[in-house]
Amino acid sequence: MKKLMFTTIASAAALGLAACGSEDVENTPIDDVDELVDADVNEVGYPVGGELNPDQQTAFDTMDRQAASDEFDMNYDAIRTERVANADLSTGDAMGGSGSMDAGDTGGDAMSGSGSMTSASSGSGSDMPSRSAMDFGWLDRNDDGRLSVAEYAIWAVPVDPNDPAPNDAKKPYMTSEEINQAGETFFYFDQDGSTYLSEQEFAMARDSAMTPS
Repeated sequence: MKKLMFTTIASAAALGLAACGSEDVENTPIDDVDELVDADVNEVGYPVGGELNPDQQTAFDTMDRQAASDEFDMNYDAIRTERVANADLSTGDAMGGSGSMDAGDTGGDAMSGSGSMTSASSGSGSDMPSRSAMDFGWLDRNDDGRLSVAEYAIWAVPVDPNDPAPNDAKKPYMTSEEINQAGETFFYFDQDGSTYLSEQEFAMARDSAMTPS
């Protein structure tokens, strides 16, 4: 009888410990991981290419990297200027007599009279649209119906000219490594060998970058 009572008590204690352990597990980083996964579902990732064929490799090897870098800088400056101006108009801020634009109390971006732009709020690329909002038409900066390496790179490469310095203190915005990173996937998706991406080819690149749900 004593043996049976001891076994019963031991079993109850074991179940209690298991229950405590189970409760602890439910509150461990597993929940945090689930939250992180949920937060990332359907976010646009960066393009995933593959091995270049001989023609694509030749095009990549002969890519004018300096021209791509210069065009990227020009486009990035133009985009940021447009967005500062649009934000200024949407908030009703007036342009001062000195020719500078100020986002006032909104905490937005401001462009000084010297032409340099600073972020008065986050300084972390908040003046650029989200990558998921960058469609083909928006990236096609010169409206020629195709994307150059530099236009494609705005979407394809994680470049942030606001960090750690204002953009006018950090040109060129893309490093050599980033130019090569853009070129490798660009020429992989350039299926017709035109050295430009059509809307259909860009759609392929975009599809490759979607994180599955």
